Formats: sequence, C-alpha cells, structure tokens
Amino acid sequence: MMFLSVGVRFEANVEALNMVETAGNYTKHRRVPYLVEEDGKLKTIYVPAISGESLAHAYQEHLVKEALRMNLPVCEDCHRGEFYKSMNKVHLQKKISPIPNDPRKIEEAIIRKCVVEDVGGFLYAEKPPVRRSSTFQVSYALPIKSMALFATAEPQLHARHAQLDTSSKKGNVSEQMIYYVETGTALYGFVFNLDLDGIGVSAITSEPVLGEEEIKKRREAALMALFRMLSSAQFGAKLSRFFPVGGITELVVSVTEHPFVVTSPIYEGYAEKTEKRLEVLKSFNEDYFYTKTSEDKLPEEVLKEVIEYIREKEYI
Repeated sequence: MMFLSVGVRFEANVEALNMVETAGNYTKHRRVPYLVEEDGKLKTIYVPAISGESLAHAYQEHLVKEALRMNLPVCEDCHRGEFYKSMNKVHLQKKISPIPNDPRKIEEAIIRKCVVEDVGGFLYAEKPPVRRSSTFQVSYALPIKSMALFATAEPQLHARHAQLDTSSKKGNVSEQMIYYVETGTALYGFVFNLDLDGIGVSAITSEPVLGEEEIKKRREAALMALFRMLSSAQFGAKLSRFFPVGGITELVVSVTEHPFVVTSPIYEGYAEKTEKRLEVLKSFNEDYFYTKTSEDKLPEEVLKEVIEYIREKEYI
C-alpha cells in the first residue's frame, strides 16, 4: 500500500490564476472568508484564493499529456481537456456500446478506456448510477496564516485602442475599451494527496481491473503529471498575460503505507510538525518516506527523490 501527500508553498505576485465572474468590464479574482488571529482575537477577512477545482483541472490536463506520452488510453473528451467524464449515456457511448446493466462492467469499461477517469474518478448519472471517487485530493490554495493580512487583490486598469476611421473621424467603439482585472498577491499553501493503491482498481469490488504492469505505468503517469504541474507552474487561468511572478518556496512530501496527510503549509512550522507526526507512525511499525526542500535541495530534487523511492519499492 502506498499513499502520497504533498504540501506546497509558492509565492505568486500579480496573479490572476482563478477568476470568478465578470461584471461589465470588471473581472474579479476569487476570494474566500479566512480566519486569522489579531491582537489575541479571531476575525474573518477575505483573501485571494485558488480553488481546488482549478488545481485539479490543471493536474488532469498534465495527466492527459503524460498518459499520451506513455501510450496509455485517454478518451476523446479528456484528450480535448473537457473533463465531462462519463456523466451520461451520450459520453459513455463513446467508450462502450451497448451499455451494460451491470455497474461493475460499466466501471471496468471506463477504467480501461481512460486513464483520467481511472485516476480522477467520474459519476455516471444514469441507470444504473455508477460512482468512482477520485484517487487524488487537492485543497484550495490559500495565503499562509502569518501573512494572510498582507494578501491582497487589487484591480489593474488595462486599455485597448483602435486607430481612428479616417472617413468618419471616429474610432470603432467595439475595438476600443477600458477594462479592469483584479490581480492577487500572496504566499500560498495547498495540499495534494494521491492514493496510488486506487489506480486501476475497482471502487465497487476492490479488485484490480488491469494487469500489474499497466497499473504501474498509470501510477507513474499520475506521479509525473503532479511533478510536471509543480515544476512548470502550469496551473490556473490567464497565464498568457498574467503569469505570476514567484515560484515554489517550500515543498514537503510524505509517502506512507496508509493514508496520512502532511500538515497544511498555511501554518508555520508545518514541516517540523509533519515530521513529528510521522515519527508516531513508527510505534505502529509502519514504514514511511519523508523529504523536503532546504537551502541545498531544490523542489525538483525533492520530486526526483520521491520517484526513486517509489521505483525502488517496485510500485512503478
């Protein structure tokens, strides 16, 4: 058994990674209520945030690329980055026809046809309904507690201009506009978990659906998708013109035999607390692996160590 948990801290200055709505010419950044302590009292403030849905979408886009690189199956919708999954007959019929009445056969067919739905789960909302939980979990990215009061989202003014029409002495109104985009700045933290044992295994019968070598390849694709997402910073919206200035500042990773989640990076001392919690596992005779960034160890080196450890265990 093997469960991976990753805690990430990253700095993002002037980012528009998660926008929620547009009102006229004003586009708003996602904000969430957040508890902080000030002068010995708790109070609620609103801070910029990046939703777990946004991070999960980016992860699955990377998973598509890794799966295709390794010649693993990806369905038509997921290949396009449209993660409808097998939500109804219209989408399921692209994978299997006729559709069986046995939920176990439906799940098995979907798992075989698409790595993304194997790893990321799906909900077939027809008769019979079939639900497969995602093997990965991701939190919102939130400002760390000690700096939450300094996290901010402010509108930036932008303008688009068109040349004047010489015949009418007027500019084309549709080609000229002033608009505002809220940009956030914060030191964010989030947690990503991956249950490697759930990949290629039926959520209904708990039995493997695929062969051992196929499952190992899918586990590797799932790991590489996460690591490429982190090392490339390719997640969130508006990267073409609002690519955030910053990057990963700290990274911790634990690999355990049973589900264990690292302490959230939004708290100070999260790395040390995670280590202490892992030490308790020794009293249960449970094996684990733990690594983190330092002055001498880059995030990519941490990720490489994790891959090497899991490969040594012959899990990929």
